[in-house]
Amino acid sequence: MKGTSRKVWLLGLALAITLAPAAVAGGNPNSKSAKGGASSATKEVEPGPPLALEVRLVNLQKNSNGGVASVSLDALASVDLQEVTLTVKLPQDITFADGSRVYTQTINLSAGSTFDLPKDLIVGKDGKYTVSIEASGTTSQGKPVRRGLAYKLLVGAQDKLPPVKDGAIEYQGAPGGGN
Repeated sequence: MKGTSRKVWLLGLALAITLAPAAVAGGNPNSKSAKGGASSATKEVEPGPPLALEVRLVNLQKNSNGGVASVSLDALASVDLQEVTLTVKLPQDITFADGSRVYTQTINLSAGSTFDLPKDLIVGKDGKYTVSIEASGTTSQGKPVRRGLAYKLLVGAQDKLPPVKDGAIEYQGAPGGGN
Protein backbone atom coordinates (compact mmCIF):
# COMPACT_ATOMS: atom_id res chain seq x y z
CA MET A 1 0.00 0.00 0.00
CA LYS A 2 2.87 2.34 0.81
CA GLY A 3 4.38 1.88 -2.66
CA THR A 4 1.09 2.78 -4.33
CA SER A 5 0.55 5.96 -2.28
CA ARG A 6 4.13 7.05 -3.05
CA LYS A 7 3.53 6.52 -6.78
CA VAL A 8 0.30 8.54 -6.64
CA TRP A 9 2.05 11.33 -4.71
CA LEU A 10 4.95 11.43 -7.22
CA LEU A 11 2.50 11.38 -10.14
CA GLY A 12 0.60 14.33 -8.58
CA LEU A 13 3.84 16.23 -8.05
CA ALA A 14 4.92 15.64 -11.65
CA LEU A 15 1.51 16.78 -12.89
CA ALA A 16 1.67 19.95 -10.75
CA ILE A 17 5.16 20.79 -12.05
CA THR A 18 3.98 20.26 -15.63
CA LEU A 19 0.82 22.36 -15.33
CA ALA A 20 2.19 25.16 -13.12
CA PRO A 21 3.76 27.22 -15.96
CA ALA A 22 0.51 27.14 -17.95
CA ALA A 23 -1.50 28.22 -14.90
CA VAL A 24 0.86 31.11 -14.21
CA ALA A 25 0.77 32.17 -17.87
CA GLY A 26 -3.01 32.45 -17.78
CA GLY A 27 -4.29 29.02 -18.65
CA ASN A 28 -3.99 26.68 -21.55
CA PRO A 29 -2.28 28.36 -24.52
CA ASN A 30 -4.30 26.14 -26.87
CA SER A 31 -7.67 27.30 -25.48
CA LYS A 32 -9.96 29.46 -27.58
CA SER A 33 -11.65 32.64 -26.38
CA ALA A 34 -15.43 33.12 -26.49
CA LYS A 35 -15.13 34.66 -29.98
CA GLY A 36 -13.30 31.62 -31.30
CA GLY A 37 -9.84 33.21 -31.48
CA ALA A 38 -6.80 32.40 -29.42
CA SER A 39 -6.80 33.94 -25.94
CA SER A 40 -4.34 36.77 -25.36
CA ALA A 41 -2.63 38.07 -22.26
CA THR A 42 -3.85 41.35 -20.82
CA LYS A 43 -1.56 44.27 -21.65
CA GLU A 44 -1.09 46.90 -18.97
CA VAL A 45 -0.25 50.42 -20.07
CA GLU A 46 1.17 53.05 -17.75
CA PRO A 47 -0.49 56.45 -18.16
CA GLY A 48 1.84 59.10 -19.46
CA PRO A 49 1.72 62.79 -20.25
CA PRO A 50 0.32 63.78 -23.65
CA LEU A 51 3.52 65.73 -24.31
CA ALA A 52 7.03 65.04 -23.07
CA LEU A 53 10.16 67.15 -23.50
CA GLU A 54 13.74 65.92 -23.57
CA VAL A 55 17.02 67.78 -24.09
CA ARG A 56 20.38 66.15 -24.71
CA LEU A 57 23.86 67.48 -25.31
CA VAL A 58 25.05 66.20 -28.68
CA ASN A 59 28.48 67.84 -28.78
CA LEU A 60 30.53 70.41 -26.89
CA GLN A 61 33.39 72.20 -28.62
CA LYS A 62 35.29 73.67 -25.70
CA ASN A 63 37.30 76.86 -26.19
CA SER A 64 39.75 78.37 -23.70
CA ASN A 65 36.77 80.14 -22.12
CA GLY A 66 33.29 79.06 -23.20
CA GLY A 67 32.57 77.12 -26.37
CA VAL A 68 29.85 75.89 -28.71
CA ALA A 69 27.28 73.43 -27.37
CA SER A 70 25.19 71.44 -29.85
CA VAL A 71 21.94 70.35 -28.20
CA SER A 72 18.86 68.53 -29.42
CA LEU A 73 15.37 69.20 -28.09
CA ASP A 74 12.82 66.42 -28.58
CA ALA A 75 9.07 66.92 -28.15
CA LEU A 76 7.25 63.57 -27.95
CA ALA A 77 3.46 63.41 -28.39
CA SER A 78 1.31 60.53 -27.16
CA VAL A 79 -1.90 62.13 -28.50
CA ASP A 80 -2.67 64.43 -31.43
CA LEU A 81 -1.61 67.96 -30.47
CA GLN A 82 -2.38 71.17 -32.33
CA GLU A 83 -0.48 74.44 -32.36
CA VAL A 84 2.22 73.42 -29.91
CA THR A 85 4.40 76.44 -29.25
CA LEU A 86 7.96 75.57 -28.22
CA THR A 87 9.88 78.35 -26.50
CA VAL A 88 13.56 78.06 -25.58
CA LYS A 89 15.06 80.79 -23.37
CA LEU A 90 18.78 81.11 -22.82
CA PRO A 91 20.51 82.70 -19.82
CA GLN A 92 23.02 85.55 -19.91
CA ASP A 93 26.31 84.70 -21.71
CA ILE A 94 24.61 82.16 -24.06
CA THR A 95 23.14 82.91 -27.49
CA PHE A 96 21.85 80.95 -30.45
CA ALA A 97 23.98 80.97 -33.61
CA ASP A 98 21.91 83.93 -34.95
CA GLY A 99 22.68 86.02 -31.82
CA SER A 100 19.23 85.76 -30.21
CA ARG A 101 18.49 84.42 -26.72
CA VAL A 102 14.88 83.32 -27.28
CA TYR A 103 13.65 80.82 -29.89
CA THR A 104 9.96 80.13 -30.59
CA GLN A 105 8.34 77.75 -33.07
CA THR A 106 4.75 76.53 -33.44
CA ILE A 107 4.15 72.98 -34.72
CA ASN A 108 1.46 70.29 -34.92
CA LEU A 109 2.27 66.84 -33.56
CA SER A 110 0.41 63.62 -34.32
CA ALA A 111 0.12 60.83 -31.76
CA GLY A 112 3.33 58.82 -31.48
CA SER A 113 5.46 61.37 -33.32
CA THR A 114 8.61 63.15 -32.20
CA PHE A 115 9.76 66.62 -33.19
CA ASP A 116 13.54 67.00 -33.14
CA LEU A 117 15.02 70.51 -32.90
CA PRO A 118 18.83 70.66 -33.14
CA LYS A 119 20.41 73.94 -32.03
CA ASP A 120 23.94 75.31 -31.59
CA LEU A 121 24.46 77.45 -28.50
CA ILE A 122 27.38 79.87 -28.30
CA VAL A 123 28.60 80.06 -24.71
CA GLY A 124 30.63 83.18 -23.87
CA LYS A 125 32.38 81.92 -20.75
CA ASP A 126 32.74 78.81 -18.60
CA GLY A 127 30.05 78.13 -16.04
CA LYS A 128 26.82 76.38 -15.06
CA TYR A 129 23.79 77.49 -17.04
CA THR A 130 20.09 76.67 -17.01
CA VAL A 131 18.31 76.55 -20.36
CA SER A 132 14.52 76.72 -19.98
CA ILE A 133 12.15 75.07 -22.43
CA GLU A 134 8.40 75.45 -22.44
CA ALA A 135 5.77 73.87 -24.68
CA SER A 136 2.07 74.63 -24.74
CA GLY A 137 -0.69 73.55 -27.08
CA THR A 138 -4.06 71.81 -27.21
CA THR A 139 -5.24 68.26 -27.77
CA SER A 140 -7.68 67.40 -30.57
CA GLN A 141 -10.45 67.53 -27.91
CA GLY A 142 -9.47 71.12 -27.06
CA LYS A 143 -7.81 70.40 -23.70
CA PRO A 144 -4.77 72.58 -22.95
CA VAL A 145 -1.38 70.91 -22.54
CA ARG A 146 1.63 72.63 -21.00
CA ARG A 147 5.07 71.25 -20.18
CA GLY A 148 8.28 72.83 -19.00
CA LEU A 149 11.84 71.68 -18.60
CA ALA A 150 15.02 73.18 -17.16
CA TYR A 151 18.22 71.77 -18.66
CA LYS A 152 21.52 72.23 -16.84
CA LEU A 153 24.38 73.01 -19.24
CA LEU A 154 27.90 72.71 -17.83
CA VAL A 155 30.72 74.31 -19.84
CA GLY A 156 34.17 74.13 -18.26
CA ALA A 157 32.55 73.48 -14.88
CA GLN A 158 31.47 70.48 -12.83
CA ASP A 159 28.64 69.90 -10.43
CA LYS A 160 29.70 69.80 -6.82
CA LEU A 161 29.00 66.35 -5.41
CA PRO A 162 26.84 66.20 -2.30
CA PRO A 163 28.60 65.36 0.98
CA VAL A 164 29.05 61.73 2.02
CA LYS A 165 28.20 60.78 5.59
CA ASP A 166 28.59 57.23 6.91
CA GLY A 167 28.95 55.90 3.36
CA ALA A 168 25.71 57.50 2.09
CA ILE A 169 25.26 60.58 -0.07
CA GLU A 170 23.40 63.35 1.77
CA TYR A 171 20.90 65.48 -0.11
CA GLN A 172 19.32 68.52 1.43
CA GLY A 173 15.69 68.01 2.31
CA ALA A 174 12.90 70.48 1.85
CA PRO A 175 11.66 72.25 4.99
CA GLY A 176 8.40 70.69 6.14
CA GLY A 177 8.84 67.78 3.72
CA GLY A 178 8.25 69.99 0.67
CA ASN A 179 4.66 70.86 1.59
